[in-house]
Amino acid sequence: MSSNARMAQDQRVSERFSVRLAGKLFVPAEEITLDCTIINLSTGGAGIHCPEPPPLDCFVVLYIDGFGRFEGVTTRYVEGELGLKFVCKDAKRQRLEQDLSAYVADGMKGVTRARRHRRSAAPVQIDCFTMGDGWEAPCKVMDISLQGALLKTRARPAIGDIIQLGQTRAWVVRHHEEGIGIQFQQHFEGSKAS
Repeated sequence: MSSNARMAQDQRVSERFSVRLAGKLFVPAEEITLDCTIINLSTGGAGIHCPEPPPLDCFVVLYIDGFGRFEGVTTRYVEGELGLKFVCKDAKRQRLEQDLSAYVADGMKGVTRARRHRRSAAPVQIDCFTMGDGWEAPCKVMDISLQGALLKTRARPAIGDIIQLGQTRAWVVRHHEEGIGIQFQQHFEGSKAS
């Protein structure tokens, strides 16, 4: 493939779509979570608005309602828009491409998230998790996979907070009617190399 053809293909793959989606931006280096609005999105990155953007060349985790989590690096800040370059495997980019196509065709109702790992509703003998301040919050494991778990709990740690479930550290990635969704940290850390 010629360099011109490759460049054209890269541009098609990274076509940006104008969106207006709620999100959270977690900055591990500063251990803060920021509310943000995603204003454009592509398989290669995103443009977002947030009140106090992190510095450039900073590793971040962007959680986009309906689309999931994306690891990335801040690349530019122009006229209030923070640019992110996603750091993820091809499979994750392909899922995002499918979700973007569904979003363009049918809006948010077209965006469906297939489970990447089979979840089990089998009972797990854990009845609490530990929050960052050491407080133990009662919970029930509703379902669990290699990637994460769904917990029934009255506690509502912030999205991006780190908790301890049994012997495993995890990120809080979403809230639901009965509790929280978490992603296991070893899975997250393993994905950084992608």
